[in-house]
Amino acid sequence: MSGRFGGDGYGHGYGYDFDLASDAGDHLAGLDGNVPRDERVPIPTPWEPFTAVADLVFRRKVGIVAQRGTAEAAVGRDVAVHAAEQGIPTLLYTARPPASSPGLLTVDGIPHPTARHVMERVAHPPRGRRLGLVVIERYERLRPRERYIPDQYDPVDDPIDDLDHEPPTEADELLWSLREIAITVPLLLTTTVARRPDVSRTVDQWLDVSHPAVVLTEICKPVITLHRTSGRTVDARLALGAHGPQGQRVALEWPNR
Repeated sequence: MSGRFGGDGYGHGYGYDFDLASDAGDHLAGLDGNVPRDERVPIPTPWEPFTAVADLVFRRKVGIVAQRGTAEAAVGRDVAVHAAEQGIPTLLYTARPPASSPGLLTVDGIPHPTARHVMERVAHPPRGRRLGLVVIERYERLRPRERYIPDQYDPVDDPIDDLDHEPPTEADELLWSLREIAITVPLLLTTTVARRPDVSRTVDQWLDVSHPAVVLTEICKPVITLHRTSGRTVDARLALGAHGPQGQRVALEWPNR
């Protein structure tokens, strides 16, 4: 596929300028997973337009929101398998392992991973191969590390505020978990919604602020909301954070697999 994303076609005006004609395969690690790859080159996905907008590069955290039960809800698995097939050692956290598992794909089925668990797996990768990508499906399964939270403020220790302490919400704990994942490897996080995604608006405009999809916007840039419109196209809204630009709705060429 040729042309530049952002200058014309799919996403003009959004601010991105991706070269979809470049061959990311030229920069991939060797198939044994031991040859370093250029970390500035996005991790390849099965769909070139999605590769461009996700831009999974060094230190990047990307969030995906899709409707439960759709093919797009499995984008994490699809990307993980594809990356491993292209020679990139990949770690996939999922409760539903893919049907095929390439040699460079490690699947971790731990029900509730923690930030420490993720970082330890990255620091000590399977078979000694340096990881190039981490994917966490249904990332809301993450759990924060244990921390001390008092039952209430002590007016002696805290004379300014002696109100009862409000316990953290699930959204608070999820946000803590995300913030604690300190890795440089590209990280793809997915979550789902029960209703059809409304790509005409940002997620905080049609979901409760405590929903995992909204929590993603505090950490991930971008958060990509997906909705399939035909057998060959998917509508997507890209958001650059909870307090940044609202992003733009774009159409991606994305044939059914």
